[in-house]
Amino acid sequence: MRAFLIAMAFVLTGCAAQRASQYTRTDNRAVDAAQEQATLAQCKGEGATAAVQRNPGGPIGVVEGARKEAAVVDACMARNGYIQKPQ
Repeated sequence: MRAFLIAMAFVLTGCAAQRASQYTRTDNRAVDAAQEQATLAQCKGEGATAAVQRNPGGPIGVVEGARKEAAVVDACMARNGYIQKPQ
């Protein structure tokens, strides 16, 4: 199941590769687009896995699951040296 989620993240990331980067490096180095996309795909896989896990009290709600997924993706990107650009 995890391999499927990671593969889907790569596919979805490939579709999104056309748009401008929404991340910047924490060390102020230039962003390598290919490396950023690979890291983002990995992080989205982690986020998707975290979102489908259930609470001991029952299933996670859709909104709560989406928030958890976004938080996991953001934390993973930060661990890898990327933060979202200010809007």
